Amino acid sequence: MIKSYVKKVLPETLKNRIIQYKSEVLKKQVLTLPLINEKDFECIIINSLGIKSGDIVFVHSSVDKMNLGFPFYNIINVLQNIIGENGTLVFPTYNNIPSYEFLKSGSVFNIKKTPGFTGVLNEFARRKKGAIRSLHPTKSVVAIGKLAEELTKDHHLSPYSYDMCSPYYKIVTNNAKVIGIGVKTTYLSMVHAVDDYMKADFPVNPYHLELFHSRCIDYNNNEVIVDAYAHDMKKMNFSLPDYIHENIPDNICKDVQELKTDFFIADAKLLFDKMLELAKNGITIYSKKFYKPGY
Repeated sequence: MIKSYVKKVLPETLKNRIIQYKSEVLKKQVLTLPLINEKDFECIIINSLGIKSGDIVFVHSSVDKMNLGFPFYNIINVLQNIIGENGTLVFPTYNNIPSYEFLKSGSVFNIKKTPGFTGVLNEFARRKKGAIRSLHPTKSVVAIGKLAEELTKDHHLSPYSYDMCSPYYKIVTNNAKVIGIGVKTTYLSMVHAVDDYMKADFPVNPYHLELFHSRCIDYNNNEVIVDAYAHDMKKMNFSLPDYIHENIPDNICKDVQELKTDFFIADAKLLFDKMLELAKNGITIYSKKFYKPGY
């Protein structure tokens, strides 16, 4: 709450200076990390994260936090070479503002033109030939590979961002793996699939009550109205790494460091099943103060 207030009252010029300062500090810190060449990276993906031919891989990334000795965009080539023609890569391509603000503003989501703000690698993936993006105003993903269309095609059919229509649930039913490249499990977004699977039975309502009717433009340049709820950001103040460390076995999900750089690996199906079991027993990622009466 204090952080949000400070952001609102600070002059734009000062906010830009702070952002620039943080960026410069990060660059200096990254240069102190061991250099990761392309072969090192391939070995980490195969040996430490266990990715293999035919895998469906949901990728979270921050290449700015890695000291790469090769062009960042080659990461996609390395991953594609590992998973082969039967594999699929999936990347989140969210907006640069919270869902509620975007939907409240009445902004139009264009599946071909609206950029993603979840990292330069994800935006590069969105622009690749053959990539298919889901039609969702706030929680879209882009997929490349054999199951790209299957994973993305129904996302706009439910107002819940992460339920059975979404790519986040479909990676569960298709036994996908979720990896972090340059990031910890802080960014593991598929955890919300449990919330939306349980809906009213989940201990917390993570959404605002208002249902938005968002204007979206599909690949055929047709306007489609997509119903969507927005997450209540007041309830999103949780620590996923702590939750995972305390509740999830390492064989299901874990943070790892290789060459002093953050990575993570999760089995989507096993993680979903374990989180569902925990939620039914009143254990979630959310603060108890947001629980419904009776939990």
